[in-house]
Amino acid sequence: MLRPRAVRSQIYLPVTVFGVVSSDWKIVLAAGLLSYTIPYLLDLKLWKIPLELIATVLAMVVTIAALNLIRVGKKPHWLQHHLRALVEHADHRRRLPSDLIRGGRLWIKNR
Repeated sequence: MLRPRAVRSQIYLPVTVFGVVSSDWKIVLAAGLLSYTIPYLLDLKLWKIPLELIATVLAMVVTIAALNLIRVGKKPHWLQHHLRALVEHADHRRRLPSDLIRGGRLWIKNR
């Protein structure tokens, strides 16, 4: 007979809607707001239909699809860490064993 195992609570899993983590919805909403505001201020129309109606939905769908493609197989907060690594210099973070000291030698020696 198998011994009963403790069930891990699902409370720590991220909340996702349409596959997008709740912390990334600010990106989707910002894209939707921009795609609504710009055509509205410029009074753009497409076949007598206000362009902000079409652009908002299209921008949000494209943003959700892009975030889903970026996240497939990646760890949580991968995008934030990747963007931060592109913007910040390596000296502004703690040193890693794979980093080189000035002069091209490893900071830790293999003996």
